[in-house]
Amino acid sequence: MNRNYCFTLTNGTRLDFKQVFDQYFNSLVLFADRYLGEREESESLVQDTFLALWENRLEFPDELSVKAYLYSTVRNKALNVLKHRKIEQHYMNEILQDEDAELYYMRSVIEEETRRLIFTAIDSLPEHCRKVCLLNLEGMDNQEIADELRISLNTVKFHKKNAYKLLRDKLKDQFYLLFLI
Repeated sequence: MNRNYCFTLTNGTRLDFKQVFDQYFNSLVLFADRYLGEREESESLVQDTFLALWENRLEFPDELSVKAYLYSTVRNKALNVLKHRKIEQHYMNEILQDEDAELYYMRSVIEEETRRLIFTAIDSLPEHCRKVCLLNLEGMDNQEIADELRISLNTVKFHKKNAYKLLRDKLKDQFYLLFLI
């Protein structure tokens, strides 16, 4: 008893499944690989195609139809894989965009909270220290601050030194948070 599956063509010719497999497998893998670019995936896809052919016990009018069926099935399966890859890539891009947006959001919150902490501490400084500190944060150098406030350069340096000392004391509990940021 012959356990091999044979195709019975409508013209009465019989084709052995193993013979068809051996004859077309490598060519179909190379064909699928043109689409997919991954040898293992191409081999798996071609095996699935032959499995479907085995399970469905299809009839064909001639050997050319078997060949056309195999190539068109491999092509369609490869295109489905490519569509699936495209969907996966789109989904991954959305996740990355969401992660980027979430990261941006978190950074913005942290930056604003840091600013709030710093400016709250600056607002609690004595008036002259606060003015010198704010003008320094605006980018003015010591001489420009002295000219703006009509005080000596040494007074600016004194208020600046005093302001930073007071700020360190006020922000020492948040130091690690500020350091991380």
